[in-house]
Amino acid sequence: MEDRLMEGYEEFRLFWGDAHTNIHGEDPNHPPLTKERLRRTLKAAEEHLDFLPIAYYPFECYYVKGLLVESCGPRERFLEDWKLVQEAVAEANKPGKFVTFLGYEWHGDRRRYGDHNVYYLRDYEPLDSSESLPELYENLRERGGIAVPHHTGYQVGERGKDWNFFDEELSPFVEIYSSHGSSEGCDTPFPMEYNLSMGPRVSGGTVQDGLNRGYKFGIIASGDNHRDYPGVWGNGLMAVFARELTRESLWEAFKKRRVYGVTGDRIRLYFSINGHVMGETFASKYPVEIKVEVVGCHAIDRIEIIKNGRVLYTYNHSGRWKVPKEEGDLVRAKLRVKCGWGPGRHYGFEKVECKVWKGSFELTEGRIISVEPCFTHFGQALRQVSERKCDFTFTTQPRTPLTPLLAQHHRLNFQGAIFEIEAPLRSVINLRVDPSRLSVPFRDALRTERVLALTEEAEELIREQFGLTREEVENPDVFWHNAWKMKVYRAIPYEGYHARFSHIDDDVERSENYYYVRVTQLNGQMAWSSPIWVRFEE
Repeated sequence: MEDRLMEGYEEFRLFWGDAHTNIHGEDPNHPPLTKERLRRTLKAAEEHLDFLPIAYYPFECYYVKGLLVESCGPRERFLEDWKLVQEAVAEANKPGKFVTFLGYEWHGDRRRYGDHNVYYLRDYEPLDSSESLPELYENLRERGGIAVPHHTGYQVGERGKDWNFFDEELSPFVEIYSSHGSSEGCDTPFPMEYNLSMGPRVSGGTVQDGLNRGYKFGIIASGDNHRDYPGVWGNGLMAVFARELTRESLWEAFKKRRVYGVTGDRIRLYFSINGHVMGETFASKYPVEIKVEVVGCHAIDRIEIIKNGRVLYTYNHSGRWKVPKEEGDLVRAKLRVKCGWGPGRHYGFEKVECKVWKGSFELTEGRIISVEPCFTHFGQALRQVSERKCDFTFTTQPRTPLTPLLAQHHRLNFQGAIFEIEAPLRSVINLRVDPSRLSVPFRDALRTERVLALTEEAEELIREQFGLTREEVENPDVFWHNAWKMKVYRAIPYEGYHARFSHIDDDVERSENYYYVRVTQLNGQMAWSSPIWVRFEE
């Protein structure tokens, strides 16, 4: 069973990247910027992404009479850091294998104009010190750069996007979702409640506010990650339809708006209107045919077509598919494995080490079609050693109390992968994590979820640090609560994570209309396409 590419997308390949991984210089919360730190970040990106536009963060935090303050404007030290960034990005670029772009978070008057990330096509471009966005735009026009607005939905004048200042050519796409939440609109999923200092989300700077003004721009998602690790699952990823994995080809796709965003799962999304792909604009005299195809990573819940800021049509996929029961035929499915949980420091532990899970995923019959990483921190690896077996290393971090500063980074506790398999129902899935084993018949995996809890490790840790045995603890909940756990999710058959439909829009408005697609899976993971613009004429 092969996935057919929708009309208009046949000439493109799909590439994944994170357009917002911040690399900080030295301040109270970060070590000095070194070539080794940069290489570590770029190497981690190469292990599970296709490209990385790195975003150097030219700000420093310091205390004034005990009050933590962040800098505004340039510093001499930033230029020293910038040289390291330039050299590391140029060194890491490997056309056809892994592509890098030079970039930074603009340190001009972002409170007034909104936050923007600047990216260049070429190496060794300058760290711009423009104070105003119009000045930055003018410089980027000469140097061939772009400026990407992000977390646009905050209060305008308090780092939300001021749409009075926007250039479609120099800002070909905007960030709809990141660790801050979603800037799509005011009554849309994922409110911006993760950064309690900058919130809440309000009208004026949202993505829909910009589209409703008539601006044309693509839509992406990306992490706004501040811990050096790129592509944090759940914080947002950028998908690009390009002809090849080179800077020039990706840049051409950027400028043509052939991009879209996902929250974490690498949902494949194809969307066209009368044969025109996302990012395009065209004129039509007739009602239009909208086509959508989605290959998800979990069961698809619904797919919405948004027209001019309102839901035009909702396709409900839940209930349209069934779990296979008959023997004989091969069944294609996706099964997610997730590791984490574990000891919580708030229980009183003086020290909790990270947990390294070394194990394998193996089928007795059938084959592994693909493996998708769901990584959030350093120390992860996937290696398919045969058609039926994949070795993995997951390194999960201890739980910490969720202060507002750490809330958006809680995902580093979890690591995992999604295995796409094709096998008969009689096949058995064998999961090994030394010294534990878990065998799940494929037939059962399509119906139930399971948890492998390392409670013996939790008992040993509590005995070591507190001198307590199970018999001395009144409520044994504490051993389950502090056990590292592996969850084996219910396997979803192909019919559950694949959807294809078309819709005719005959409600013709004699003006320019924008359409985009919003996808929601049953596990809450989402995708947003870039718009297509249609101008209906007499």
